[in-house]
Order: sequence, then C-alpha cells, then structure tokens
Amino acid sequence: MVDQMIGIGEASRMLGLSPSRVRQLVDQGLLTATSTAGGHRRFDPELLRRESLQMRRGSTTVPEWTMEFALADLTEDVVWAQLRSQLGEVPELARRILGYSVTEIANNAIDHSRGTTLRAGLSLRGRTARVALADDGIGAFRNMADSFGYSDVADAVVDLTKGKRTTDPQRHSGEGIFFTSKAVDTFTLDANGYRFVVDNPNTDVALGLGHALGTTVTMTLDLDTTKKLVDIFAAYTEDGEFVRTTPRIQLVQYGSEFLSRSQAKRFAAGLEEFEHVILDFADVDLVGQGFADELFRVWQAEHPRVRLDVTGANPGVALMIGRVAKP
Repeated sequence: MVDQMIGIGEASRMLGLSPSRVRQLVDQGLLTATSTAGGHRRFDPELLRRESLQMRRGSTTVPEWTMEFALADLTEDVVWAQLRSQLGEVPELARRILGYSVTEIANNAIDHSRGTTLRAGLSLRGRTARVALADDGIGAFRNMADSFGYSDVADAVVDLTKGKRTTDPQRHSGEGIFFTSKAVDTFTLDANGYRFVVDNPNTDVALGLGHALGTTVTMTLDLDTTKKLVDIFAAYTEDGEFVRTTPRIQLVQYGSEFLSRSQAKRFAAGLEEFEHVILDFADVDLVGQGFADELFRVWQAEHPRVRLDVTGANPGVALMIGRVAKP
C-alpha cells in the first residue's frame, strides 16, 4: 500500500485541481491524506478517485439555463446577449468581465473549433456566476498541437499561459484565452484528455486529466468582484501593447520530472514576441542543465531584446539557472 501512495502534485494532476485546492479539501475532510515523517501529504489513488466521484455527485451544479447554438454564421455577441438576458441586474464590473470572457471564448469556438454546435450554460449560486461554453469540435489542445507541430497535445497547454499564440494570426492576436483566464475567478479548459485550471484567488494553476469531447470552458466569477478589466490588461501591457507575460514552467513537467533541452525549445516558442517575460518556477523541483542552458544562454543570446526574469525558484533551481545565465 505504501508504494502505491502518491504525493499532492500527482493528486492535483489526477483531479484536475490546483495543489492549494487539494489541501483545502483535505482540511475540510472531503479528501483523505496521510502525512510522512517530513510532513508531506500522501494519497491512496483508489480512495482519491472514490472521494472525488462522491464530491462530484454531491455537488454537481445543474445549469439553470442552457441554450444550444449552431456555429455556422454565429456571432459571439448573440451568445452574450442570450446569456446576459438570464443574468438580470449585475454590477458593472462583473458585467464587463463576463461580457469580455463569454465573447472571447465563443469567438474561439466559432473560428477555431471546426465544430457544428456551441452549448452555453449559466448557473447562479448565491453571488457567484458559473458559465460553461462547450463545442463539439476538434479540441483546443489538438488544434494548437497540429498547428505548431507538437507531438503531444500537452505541450499546447503551456502556450495558453503565454498569450499571443494563435492558430490564425491573420485574424486573431492569441490574447483572448490568456486575458480571460486572468479576469475570472476560476477558469477551466477541458479538451483532448487534459484539464487546464487557473485558480486566481489562490494564484495557482493545475493540469490534470480531462474527459470532455470537443472543448469545454467553465468560468466562475463573484458578481460583487472589485476587479477591473482595465487593471487586468494594464498588468501585462504598456501604451496599449501586450509586452509582458508570465508563463508557468510547472506545466512543462506534466508526465516528466526532468526538464530537458528539447522541452526548453518548445517552451520558448513565441516568447520573442514580448519585451518582458517573467518565468514562474513555482512548484518546480528539478531543472536539467540542458533546459537552463537552452533557455537562459542560447535563447537569451538569440533574443537580447527580451528581458527574462525568474520568480518562485527553489534554491537548487536558482543555482542551476545562475550557473548558465552568467555572462
């Protein structure tokens, strides 16, 4: 039994939840974990599956409103207008964020999914709105992987944390999903066997197993939010230009504990479009010399205009980066 136990990182990937959310569920008694002598939480995978299924059965939120749209000749403002009519009166800040988010995701389904239908759903629980948009297309990660030549659709997940990565550069900037995931409280994209989760209140992201056909995007937002859409854009722009990004290195580790040179090359794709890249190494335990050398010496020498900064690195990772980043 001990050999079958898994850590919180693998548990979070299995459930498609952020590590901080898993810790909360354990503290609430909804998930069972044991502790090692060093204080690390360990989980029994089979028990974790049963408890997760029980939680979903007990807390499934049935949309109060659903509507299906034919994607042919559909425009995103029609989707928002129908959903907006079901919201009733909501504060302006929440209305602007939801309007932006719904139209961006609907537009992606219209232009990129290669599907035939889009299903929209809305649920209200207290002062929290939950919006789901699901298409029956090829799947967002597969679409990006095919366009950029990735062998594994998981590589496409990292692109979502960069921004400016689009399969149709003539008509799209690639910024919609990036800013939508920052604007709402929680953002989940389920496609091609993977579930990508952004948990903004806990400043966390997670990648786990998904089950949706096509692409399903689920978003929640506190209707009394104090966030302003203009401030969210301002954190990554200067003079109206999208110049700053914060991609998560953690997502590259999915299925691997060692970050290699080839992974660095795939990770760096598109970063040359920015002036300032803040590389987030939170929850990354081990970085290979090849990864660090490719990114901080080879790639940086080829793109001296781009400023690379590091955040969240543990002492070992910081030491490896420092060794190769020296002039």
